Amino acid sequence: MTLDSSNEVVAILYDIENAPFEMLNYTLGKARRYQPCRTIVVSDWEARPEQKRWEKLMRRPGFTFRQISRTYQGKNSLDSAIYDSAKLLYDEGVRRFFIITTDSDFVRIAEYLNSDTPSYIIGVGTKQASETLRNAYDEFFVYPPEEKEKKTTRKTKATTVKENDAKQEKTAKSAVKESKAVKPAKAAKTAKVAKKDKAEAAEKTAKSVKAAKTARTAKSQSPVVNLPEGTLTVNLPRTLRQSLEERQTAEGVSMDELVTYLLMRGMARWVED
Repeated sequence: MTLDSSNEVVAILYDIENAPFEMLNYTLGKARRYQPCRTIVVSDWEARPEQKRWEKLMRRPGFTFRQISRTYQGKNSLDSAIYDSAKLLYDEGVRRFFIITTDSDFVRIAEYLNSDTPSYIIGVGTKQASETLRNAYDEFFVYPPEEKEKKTTRKTKATTVKENDAKQEKTAKSAVKESKAVKPAKAAKTAKVAKKDKAEAAEKTAKSVKAAKTARTAKSQSPVVNLPEGTLTVNLPRTLRQSLEERQTAEGVSMDELVTYLLMRGMARWVED
């Protein structure tokens, strides 16, 4: 919903008893963006202080200041008079309103202005305005403006982001530096372990070769003759073994049988002697 048609009227309902001059002046500045709409400012102007700034304000071009009449005096008399004026403007076809107050009693005025054909209502009040009052409007402006505070907040946020980025960059550089320092040490340690493993493997291989060689030498130098179970195992010299093998071939017997025969023969001679 827009407020830029020259055929429409914008009405400003001003609670002069609860909203200071500065708040009205601020609202008139906001309302100028909707001109050349006719702008009617409604309040009890006879109750305003006789000061030059009021007179200057009420001479501003483009604004009509309408006096309202109170039907009775006392508490809430101005609220009631503004309510009656709002109904009259609504019946005249006005559907664009500013309401200047922090008084939650004005919620009923906003409800009436949306009772049949909805109106577009902009509220202006202090930060103490209740959520009920704020929610009754389509827009709500806080007075005094919080632009300075918002700028400070944005600046603080930007500073925080910048600090976080710098911190992350510093952390990344430290990680890279540590990585560069650790990498050579890790490589040296890995090389040392690999060298040790290689030496151990070579030593193990050498021992295996030596053991195999020793076994082969012992087998060739000291042949073993296996006798029947219960007998002794005798290591024979090479020349004697060759003689035995030749006689074994000539007699056509096994080595065990030949050795047994020779031993028995030797024992028999020993007995005879």
